[in-house]
Amino acid sequence: MEKKSKNKAVKSGIFIAVFVLSIMIIGVSVSYAYFSANVVGSSDTGENQAAKLNVTTTLTSGGAINATSLAIIDGSEYLTKAEHFEFTVTNNTDSTVRAKYAINLTDITISKNILSKYFKWAIVVNSDTGNAITGDFQDASLATEGNSDTTTVTIDSKILVSEEDALELDIGATDTLTFYLWLENDDNVDQLYLTNGNMTAKLSLDAFPVR
Repeated sequence: MEKKSKNKAVKSGIFIAVFVLSIMIIGVSVSYAYFSANVVGSSDTGENQAAKLNVTTTLTSGGAINATSLAIIDGSEYLTKAEHFEFTVTNNTDSTVRAKYAINLTDITISKNILSKYFKWAIVVNSDTGNAITGDFQDASLATEGNSDTTTVTIDSKILVSEEDALELDIGATDTLTFYLWLENDDNVDQLYLTNGNMTAKLSLDAFPVR
């Protein structure tokens, strides 16, 4: 017990340097601005309408996570201590259909040592922390856990919210989202292999209409 307490005290003072950690923000990509509604009855009934989708987001107005180091924190602390970025997504009132949107990281360059289950992310929608969407950057096909190799690899994209699980917005509704990044503490593991990792990526949003 004494040894574990000492280990925790030491690790609480460790800052894992994640150099050039930069989640650049890119604008919303509306996959389909218009789609044709199903025709019911004869073609002259006027029911063959174009449905308009107008989704906007504050991702287009900038902001980024740009940290030179990340502290190792307990998972329960991420809401108050993790690096984070807030943005909104709006299905504007001139839309004629509901919207769904998916979220990805794209153009990722990441060092192998932080392709780890301890490098975490979360998305909180409308302050609903009880239903946070969470994940990590572990990728056994590119690196093994515990590898201290800081060689970088490139990944085209990483799905955070898939199209199958896309978030939905009524006409005129706005979601406020917060994206978090942190390194998670484990008292039973020597996590020094995470030191000097680096990552750059872009946060991307794809919107599409709900028929």
